[in-house]
This record gives sequence, C-alpha cells and structure tokens, in this order.
Amino acid sequence: MSHDSDHFRTILVPVDGSKLAEQALPLAIAIAERSRGKVKLVLVHRQIHHALLESTGEFARTELAIHQSERNYLKDLLGTVRKRLGRAVSSATLKGPVAPALAQYVREAGADLVVMTTHGQGGVRRAWLGSIADQLIRSVEVPVLLVRAAEKGAAEAPAEFGEILVPLDGSPLAEAAVEPAAALARLWDGEISLVQVVSPVALYADQPLAFPLGFDNRFTEMRRETAADYVRDIAEHLREAGVKASGVAVLGGSVAETLLDLADPERVGLLVIATHGRGGARRLVLGSVADKLVRAAEVPVLVVRPAGRRARRKSGGTNVPAGAGIA
Repeated sequence: MSHDSDHFRTILVPVDGSKLAEQALPLAIAIAERSRGKVKLVLVHRQIHHALLESTGEFARTELAIHQSERNYLKDLLGTVRKRLGRAVSSATLKGPVAPALAQYVREAGADLVVMTTHGQGGVRRAWLGSIADQLIRSVEVPVLLVRAAEKGAAEAPAEFGEILVPLDGSPLAEAAVEPAAALARLWDGEISLVQVVSPVALYADQPLAFPLGFDNRFTEMRRETAADYVRDIAEHLREAGVKASGVAVLGGSVAETLLDLADPERVGLLVIATHGRGGARRLVLGSVADKLVRAAEVPVLVVRPAGRRARRKSGGTNVPAGAGIA
C-alpha cells in the first residue's frame, strides 16, 4: 500500500455559498490535518442569461455584483478554514456548467479526493441524489466522499471514522475500495469491517416455475463459508500491513438492505464502495447495489471508481460466487 498521505494530498471541496455545501468542510479539514494535505475550495460562478435582463448595462451590473458577492464569500470562508489549516487552503472560481467545470478542475489541480455534501431520502427506494454530486461521481476517477447533509437543527456527523464498512462481492472491482479505505483507517487508527452478503440458494422444481420452492440450506452455507474465507483472507492481509481489520460473510435476501442495516451510524462512521461508469454524455448507471447505498446510507459514503485498472488481488486468488454483486 502507498503511504497514507499520498492518497489525500489535495482535497477539493465544491462550495456554492450555502451552509449545506459547507457541511462537507469539517470532514475535509480533518482528513487534510491528518494527511498533511491541502484543501481547495472551489466555487463555480453563477451565470445569468442575457434574456433575463432588459439591457446590456443591467446585465453588466448584475454580473459585477455576483462576482463581488462570490469573491467576498470565498474570502470569508478562506479566513474561517485558515484558522485550522493555515496556508494549506486555497480557493478558485470556475466558469461554465457546474459538473463539467468541477470535473475538469479535478484533473487540472491533480486532486486526490473530492469531499462534498449531498442529500436524499431514507430507505432503499430510489431517492434523488444532488445532480452535481451524481454527475461528478460518474465523470472523475478520484474517490468522491459524499456527506449526507444534516437537516436543519440536526447535529452534523462527527469528523471521525472509528469503523469503516467495506462491502465486497468477490470481484477485483469491489476490491478497489480496500486501499483508500485502509488509508483512511490509518489516519484515524480505525478498523475496517469487510463484509460479503450471500444470497440464499433457491430450490426449483424440474418444471419451470416463477418462484422457488424454498432454499437449499446446505449449498447456501457452503457459499457463505467460501465467502467468509475470502473476506477473512483480505482482512488478514490488511492486518499484516498494520491496519485493524475483520471480515464476515452474512446471509441476506437483499444485498442493499442488508448493507444499509449493517451501516448503522451508531457504530459505523464510513461506508466505502467501488463502482464503475461509462464515458459519454448519456446518463450513466452505477451498479444497482452501489446506487442504492449512495442514495440511502445514513453515514458518509466514499465512492471509488477504478481508473481503468483492475484492483490489486492476492496472487492466486479465486473469484468467489456470491450471488448479487455490489458494483
């Protein structure tokens, strides 16, 4: 594994003038302090359309007022963050459509991590993820740490990771989440909990039926034991590298619901998942389970998208049949 500080040297925090967006700052600052990294506050200029104003002069005055307001906002925010980070914080104002401008800046600035707030509805049902966060996850190759915005009057999540939950499914792609999770665990002296959800093996009659007759307990337990060996093996490698880690395989009818139950905010501080996307302007689709976790988890979620490479695996490893996948 790389040195922990190598993972998070430059942390980008998108802001938009709202208190909601600023809720990502405590966690970004805490990571920067521990990794000796720097934070970049990035605001995308709020553009107005000429057609909304009666004259060119009015447009120019409005644009000037917006620019001045944005400069004052960033100056005040910088002053606040510098009380913690000193000169290890800077700011930038971008132009253009918000998500593409942020994605381009992530690449230009050599950012290692994006930390931003989002929101959604509880439960496993599909909820609306902030559109900017949604697009950014799908267009950058660095991890994106999503902090669920606290409702008005609610306490913000503490900036610490005691236990980090990392779901695996036996695939190299899912394992790409392990290394960044380990880096964060080291920064907080936290523990990684690896988990694989195994779906019960269904029994069917000789004639095709629309529903199973029941479940094969013997084969289900065999799959659970195989999965348990797999996650315990990865946990052992983490412990050999000096990271606290444990692994368990659990039975669950719904992978997403089972993982959301395990990601209890009373115990778990962070959920780390790997997923994938495709290029192009069309809407991209996260893996079905990862999608639900991003939208419904009550704890911060670190989304890792492998940059055109396969996750590192133990030499001689074997793919584990585990039912539904994560990514």
